Amino acid sequence: MAKVLVADVPEMDGRIRECLPEHELVFVRSMWEATSALRRDGFSLIIIGLHFDESRMFELLTYVRSLPVYKDAAVVCVQGLELVVPDAVMRTVDMAVKALGGTAFVDLRHEALEFRRQCDFLDRVASEGSPLRPN
Repeated sequence: MAKVLVADVPEMDGRIRECLPEHELVFVRSMWEATSALRRDGFSLIIIGLHFDESRMFELLTYVRSLPVYKDAAVVCVQGLELVVPDAVMRTVDMAVKALGGTAFVDLRHEALEFRRQCDFLDRVASEGSPLRPN
């Protein structure tokens, strides 16, 4: 069982629990809570939602990568709210996440064709504790 920091909106809690039922999940809602948790605890995986704390996903990703203890940690950014987001926007966000040192950007919307595969990917990253790439 891995310890996973989840920085996202409350609407995503159920979806994250569905993907990672065997892991210890620590949910945070603000930058302050996230930075406090990162300083206080060690995490095998950090998940950051696109809509975290009024869309501060990139800010938190940059902060995580600035901490020496998390320089090699797996950081997966996710989109899960049922919003219409054009594919071009999703691809651009994916490129930005990787450019900033994120492991992956995954689509966890229930209507996403790859939902189950993305959940399996999150579980593998949490279990193995090392940065992987989705298949």
